[in-house]
Amino acid sequence: MIVVGVLTPHADAAVGAVARRAASGGGARVEIVGVAPAGVDGDRVLGAFAAAGVGHATVTRSEAPTIEPADLELALRYLPDVRVIVLGAPDPGLLGVAADGSSWSGAALIVLGPLGAEAVAIADAAGAIVLEPPSSDPDEAFAGLVAAFALRLDAGEGAASAWRSTLASLAVDPA
Repeated sequence: MIVVGVLTPHADAAVGAVARRAASGGGARVEIVGVAPAGVDGDRVLGAFAAAGVGHATVTRSEAPTIEPADLELALRYLPDVRVIVLGAPDPGLLGVAADGSSWSGAALIVLGPLGAEAVAIADAAGAIVLEPPSSDPDEAFAGLVAAFALRLDAGEGAASAWRSTLASLAVDPA
């Protein structure tokens, strides 16, 4: 499973939480593709991921607000057995690369919104599963839901069945 996004303690927090929760759920290799801060802050972020069992397939160290689509494309080429891609708050270029990658690899694509109109069109065309995080997730409940769902998809369960199983196992009321 690949989880993609900006890896700071504040920006795109759902991405980091999903990666950590998926790794702790066991049974799946979890790799991060993203951008982490340079210096000590980035060291802390990457150290926390490593301690949680999350690998870093491609992580650029910079203050950039997003990763480059070419970095995601490279990671997808080097990790051809990916069965799930979780993409956090993507721009259309990054979403296009993830959609292409999921198409040729057969991976499920989970996109964490919100999405603009252009990104919605790309996600729809790719058959992506779009989930919008709550404005706040202090106990990482949403991240846990996404991670549990992604782990079921990674294990080969169909999307509808994986969603129902995830909701039932976490005692979540269906939306």
